[in-house]
Amino acid sequence: MPPPYQPAHWNVFANTPYQAQGPVGVPPATWRNRFNLGGVPQVGGLPDFHLDRNAVRAICRDPRQNVLFGYVCAMAWGGQGDGNGRRNPINAWAHAQVIAVRLTALRMGGLTRSEAYNLFCNGGEIPGLGPSFFTKLLYFFSPTPSFFIMDQWTAKSVNLLTGTRVVRMYGSSPTRDNTGGNYQAFCEEVDLMAGLIGCAGQEAEERLFSQGGRHSWPWRAYVAHAPPPPRYNAAQMRGNYPHIHF
Repeated sequence: MPPPYQPAHWNVFANTPYQAQGPVGVPPATWRNRFNLGGVPQVGGLPDFHLDRNAVRAICRDPRQNVLFGYVCAMAWGGQGDGNGRRNPINAWAHAQVIAVRLTALRMGGLTRSEAYNLFCNGGEIPGLGPSFFTKLLYFFSPTPSFFIMDQWTAKSVNLLTGTRVVRMYGSSPTRDNTGGNYQAFCEEVDLMAGLIGCAGQEAEERLFSQGGRHSWPWRAYVAHAPPPPRYNAAQMRGNYPHIHF
């Protein structure tokens, strides 16, 4: 859906000052030890401090680093395994070699956003690695930082601002029913918002994510209390994005 966005929501979003995210998650060495993951390449070099997104992306894009070393850094940054998903890191790591093949393809580039997303769909699902986490891999490993992270907060934000369920949700998280087409539409919306605000796409995505915790940042608090948009409408999505295959 091209702009303008939902005016009341857009005015709040556009007028919320940008705050850089900073280091988050868990130190990669701590995260690896927490889940006792064996066979991590270059394990002795895992950072024992918190990383910010620029540091994680630099590691994942570095050809000298094994892709699975980068994977551990990305999952630690994202806090995989927190809360009720404690088994997810272990279940996903059981498929480490399959993941490595896909991360190598992402790092090489040449994929569209939809193609990159579909590496983890259509029979390619990895147990314990849903859209909120595998889109982190798309962002960190792809040659350009324009394959945005589609987690619960960025997805809820795009759905709220468009007034449309661009991203299918199950409870509070993006569901595996989303296709590469949904992801492409999501990323295009982030691009459009960035153009309107006058910032890079990755900054717009950070703004949409905001930050939670005991003292949530303003946009996160706003999204948390906003009503959900209407149910997913496949016909409306095809009409809004006629150039995208769903």
